[in-house]
Parts: sequence; C-alpha cells; structure tokens
Amino acid sequence: MKRASTVTALLAMGLLVASSFAAAQNATPSGTQVPSPASAAAQTSLVPNDFLSGNASLSLLGTNIVDSSKFQEYRDLSRGIWGPQFSVVGAKPFVDFSLYGQNIGQRDQRYFGEAAFPWLSIKADFNQTPHNMGNHGQTMLSETAPGVYSLSPTLRKTIGSTADARVPANTTRTYDFYTSLLGPTFATTNSTDITSTRQRGNLEVDLGKNLPFDLAFTYMREHKSGFRGLGGGDILGAVSPVVEVPEPLDENVQDFGLRAAYNFKSGSVHASFNRNLYDNHAETLIIDNPFQAVDAVYKSSTTAPLGGPASTLFINPPDNQASTGRFGVQLKFKHQTRITGDVGIARLTQNAPFYPYTINSVVLTGNNQPANSVSSLQEQSLNGKINTTSLNFAFLSRPVKGLGIRMRYRSYDLSNKTTKWVITGDMSGSPDRSWSAVTPDESAPFGHATANPYSSKSQGFNASVTYDIKGLTIEGVGRTASLSRTYREATSGKENGGAFSALYHPTEWLGIRGSVDVSKRTAKGTDLVTIGEGGSFRGFQADEAERKMTRTGFDIELTPVSMFSVSFGYFRRNVDFPNRPDCVAGAAGTPCGLLGQKYDSYDTSIEFTPSERAEFSGYFTWEKNSQTNAFGRTLATNMITFIGSDKTNSFGLNAVLHIVPEKWTFSLLASHQKVDGLMDLLVNPANSFYINRLPAGGPQPITAWDDTKLTTGVAQLEYAFSKVWSVGVGYAHESYSFGDAFTSGLDLMPQSILIFMKPDRGGYHANLGFATLNYRF
Repeated sequence: MKRASTVTALLAMGLLVASSFAAAQNATPSGTQVPSPASAAAQTSLVPNDFLSGNASLSLLGTNIVDSSKFQEYRDLSRGIWGPQFSVVGAKPFVDFSLYGQNIGQRDQRYFGEAAFPWLSIKADFNQTPHNMGNHGQTMLSETAPGVYSLSPTLRKTIGSTADARVPANTTRTYDFYTSLLGPTFATTNSTDITSTRQRGNLEVDLGKNLPFDLAFTYMREHKSGFRGLGGGDILGAVSPVVEVPEPLDENVQDFGLRAAYNFKSGSVHASFNRNLYDNHAETLIIDNPFQAVDAVYKSSTTAPLGGPASTLFINPPDNQASTGRFGVQLKFKHQTRITGDVGIARLTQNAPFYPYTINSVVLTGNNQPANSVSSLQEQSLNGKINTTSLNFAFLSRPVKGLGIRMRYRSYDLSNKTTKWVITGDMSGSPDRSWSAVTPDESAPFGHATANPYSSKSQGFNASVTYDIKGLTIEGVGRTASLSRTYREATSGKENGGAFSALYHPTEWLGIRGSVDVSKRTAKGTDLVTIGEGGSFRGFQADEAERKMTRTGFDIELTPVSMFSVSFGYFRRNVDFPNRPDCVAGAAGTPCGLLGQKYDSYDTSIEFTPSERAEFSGYFTWEKNSQTNAFGRTLATNMITFIGSDKTNSFGLNAVLHIVPEKWTFSLLASHQKVDGLMDLLVNPANSFYINRLPAGGPQPITAWDDTKLTTGVAQLEYAFSKVWSVGVGYAHESYSFGDAFTSGLDLMPQSILIFMKPDRGGYHANLGFATLNYRF
C-alpha cells in the first residue's frame, strides 16, 4: 500500500508541475478513456458552431540538479521550454475528430485521439513512459556488445592468480583480502544509468457504423528498450563472486484483435479473437569472471580450489505466442432480468531453441560430449503448450421493488500439454562449473520440480441479495469455490465465505456504510515439497495452505451544510494460516512459514467551499501492516520468528482561490507521507544465532526497514488577460528520503564477495520554478 501511494504522489506532482492549473483541467490523465469529439468540443469551444476548438500551452521549467533517479523514476522534468499539453477538436457533418497531447517532446509524452466518419471511426493512442531505476551505477566491466560485459583478460589473470596463490583458502581469503585485491579496479569503474523506455501504441478501427452488426479491428504494439534492471548473479568457480551489471532490455509485444457484436431486441451476442506475440531481442546476458581469464577444469577443495568458467551465460525470457478466442451472449427479460454467458479459449505456445548447458568449453556431459554445444542437449526446444478454458455465467434480476438478485458462476481450467522428457543430467547443481547426473523422484518425476507439467482447475459460485427499505440498503453475499491441481503440494482445496453490508442514508446530509466479510480455505493433498532453511520439514506453501480471513470496515459521510462535508472510514483485514507444518520434525509447537497478516487503516477527508471564490479540501490516512513468519532448522531452539511491520501516515491539503473571478486564480497543493518500518525478531536464548550476538545484547530489531518520507508542495498563480490567453507562474518542492538496511552505503562490495553497482536511487531535495503560457481557441 505504501509503495503505491508513494508512486501516485510522485506522478501527481509531475502532472501538476507540467502544466498550469487551467490547462490541467482539460488534460486527460494516462490510463483514462479518451473523450468523444462531441464532448471535448463542448468543453473547449468558445463558439459552439466553430469547426475547430482547443487549447495549447508552453512552459518554462527550472530546477536544481538532482542526482537520484527516484526524482524522475516515471517522468521527465527536463529543464527548459516544452509543451505540457495541447488539444484540437473539430466537428462537421462528415467528420468529428479530437487530438490530444501531453508532455510534448518529453520522455513521458502521450498522444491520443479519435476520428468519426459516417462509415467508420478510428481511435489511436501512443504512450511513452520512462523508468529510471538508478543513476551512476558503478561497474568494473564494459559492455563490449549488447548484453556482453567484459573485463581485460590480463587483469582477470592477475586477479585470479593472486587469489589462487592465497592458501589455505578457507582461512586466508578474507573480506579484507578481497577488498585489497579488487580495490584498484573498483577505483576505475565505469558509470552507467540504469534506465528503460516503454512505448505503447493502440489502434482501433470500427467498421460497424453502416453494418447490421458491430465489427472492429484492434492492434497494440509495445516496445521496451534500455535495461531491464540490475541483473547478473553467481559466477561459480574457484572463487564464486556475485557480479551485478545492467541487464539488457529490447523486446516487442504485439496484439492483433478482431471483435464483433450483434444486438437484437432481447439481447446481444459477441465474439472476439486475439493473437499475441512476444519477441525478445535481448535473450542473453554474458558476464566475464573477474577471477578467471580462460576456461579451466574446476577442482573443488576447501584449502586450494582451482579453475572454473571464464564467463557465465544468463538467459532472459524466450519468444512466445498466445491465441485467445471468446464468445458470449446476453439475454434481456422483464424486471431488469439479465442472463449472460461467455466462454474463452486460449492456447499459449513457446518453442524457442534451447541454449547450451553452459558456455564453459572444458565441461563434458555424462556422455563425454562438449556441454557448450547444443548438439549435446537431450532436446533442442521445449515445444511448450498450455491450453486454458474459462466459462462465465451470470443472472441478474429485480423481480419486485427494492429486491435485487445476482448470481455468478466461473470456471477456469489450465492444462499443460507440453510433451515432457526425463532429464538425465545437466549443470543445475553447479552452473558453468561441473556436470551433475539427475535422478528423478516422486516430487520431480522428470528430473526437476520446475519441469513438472503444472495444471489447475478452479470453479466458483457466488450469489448476493440486496433489499432497499426506504433509506436503508442491505446486502448479503455467499460464495463457494473449489480448486484442484497437479504437481502441487495441495492437490485440492475449497474456499467458502460470506459477507454482509448495509448502507443507511436517512437524509441528504448523512450516509453510513458498514461491511463484514469472512472466508475460510482448506487444503488437501500430498506432502511433496520441503520448505525452509534446513530442509527438515514439509508442508503446503502459503498460496495454497489453509487460511482464515476476516475483512471489516465502515465509513461515515456528513454534509451538515452545502458548503461543508466530512467523511471518516476504518478498514481491517486479518489473515491467519492455521495448522502450519512444524519446522522441526517431531517437535510440536514449531509452526513454520507464513503464520499471519494484519492490515488496519483509518482515513478522513474534509471539503469546505465557503463561496464561489474559494475551495478547500484535505485528507489524513493512517495505515499499519504486519506479517509474521517463522523458520527453523533441526532443533526447536533454532526457531526464529520474523515480525515485519510498517506504519504509514499520509495527509494532504488542497486550496483554490479565485481572487478575481475569471482573471486571477491561486492554487496550492501540499502532501506528506511517512512510513516507519520495523523487522522484529523472536529468538530462543539457547539459539546459537542469539548466543553469538550476546555482546550486543542478542539479536536486535531492524529499525531501518523500508523507512520512507515524501513531501510535496505546489503553489501557482494564474492570470487570464483575455478570453483566450492566460499565464501562470509557480513553485514546487519535493523531498524524499529512504532508509533500508539492505541498500544503505556506497560500498561496491559490502560483503565478501558480492559486487554490486550501487546506483543512486535514494533521497533527494528538489526545488522547481515554472511559468506557463496558455492559449484557447
């Protein structure tokens, strides 16, 4: 919840800074439906019979230099002159059209519109979004080709030879040794910004205007480029570092669609077909091993390990496709009775060629074949197939006054039709280092659990009844669902629940709403999976385990006078996972895994409009989340319970003053959000984890656990010096701070030997000044 609120506040501030208050009222935020030409013309036209109307703005933005990528994570606030928005709307007997633009020429630009002719209509939308994940990330490797990160072989030989000569390895290759060895190389790192751009376009052509039925073609294309984020991982050899580099991103998604509908007096029928294609042009990531210049046979040893791969190959998502067809019908009867049904059938396929087991040239398979050759693979591709079928049926009716009835049934079936084979060997046990034979067992009959052809089927039915009694509306809901799975720990389960809510609105100035929702999930099946650190206990994963959930809430809305309104609400969600497996075999009372979750929130809002010249509003929200997990190994005293929680306070104020109506307008927006996170630990005093930390008083709670502060403020003064021209000036401030135990510090190697990039995505203070010129025609 807190992260969503943070991102929303950042984006909201970006839109406010990007345009004047008056212009922002005409802009359509990303993700909303494009207005129709007729409605847009009514909003912007000064003369109703004019063919063209619209508006445009030009802004000048100045800001201090902010190094943190968080400041512009999903937006572009480049300094200088640019166009926040424009709109053009036209209407004639033969054509209606509208065109809108936002953040013209910026990395977060968007253009959308539509045109309606007597025989067809066209809608189009182009949306570009940046994702700045980190500035000035440091790496000692260079990208010598797309997705290939290299380090000088001479340097690698020097580093590797120095490490190999350090024996015995288990006592002499310390953190201080690696810091001294890699320090000169860290001092000459390359700086890279971790960023990506998403460009998404949608086109719809509706041909049904002169046909007896609706017919439309749709097309969507999305291209992502830049970096996927921070990638890399283990490079296993004589020395096994974790190396982090920017992971390449260059992928396309296309969707071709056709839909049709036919309306008749007592209902309608509809059908659609979509073909979706995913094409990844950056399927691989290759990283040089800083400790190995050439491939060498790996020799395991506690005191003097040698060899390993010179480079490691990481594989990104493969190309894949999906075809989906849908058909549905709606029937209308008296008493607002509706019966609807639809069926959807989809097929997902993936048959991209496999890559070799490794790029290490000295490793041989169990058949003494080179492991770096695709000819040594058991199969050349997956030939993966998954079929899904969904059924939806609904019944709605109001048979008598005040009574409403709803019933719905849904079924979803996922069937994995991939032809499987038994894996006899691979390099999953020691990637890029040595070959391992694979032995199937009950939980992994094809060699690995990840090779199991998972399938599932769910069925659900719910019904609700509402009844109106003057100012009171009550509703009761009942639901039941069943789930069956293959190759999961819980092969079957059921979930039953019900809810009751009431809305009381006795007068125009008072509204009260309350609800309670209770559900229970069961789980049955085999005991195939081992959970936890030590691998000594078994049980169901949290997404399929037994669960009890209760959700309650209410809100009150008061409007004692027309100029003033206030609301207050409370919501609580409580989840328990009873009968969890014991962490320690045979030790009752050592429940393991996710044990419970709680969420509470209070919120209030106020709106005050003392006159036509002044508008004020504000809100306050308090939230608390908590989650309890327990883990252990072979002894009850080794149990550790983690209790993570965070408290969030958010408040905001908004004011608009029409100093001189239709001439001078002042607006002010301010918001603040603070998140305090905590990870508490419950540890048995006999636990070695506790004993080893006794000099510090035993294990201590982690107080810097995702702590966040975000403060924003925007003030703007606008002057309309004619019916078509207006100017505005303003100031904005935004500050952000973030504290987390895992990401603190700038050390590229905080622990032996984890080599991170440590890009700048932390706190900042930003001050912005802006001026905007607006024109309406």
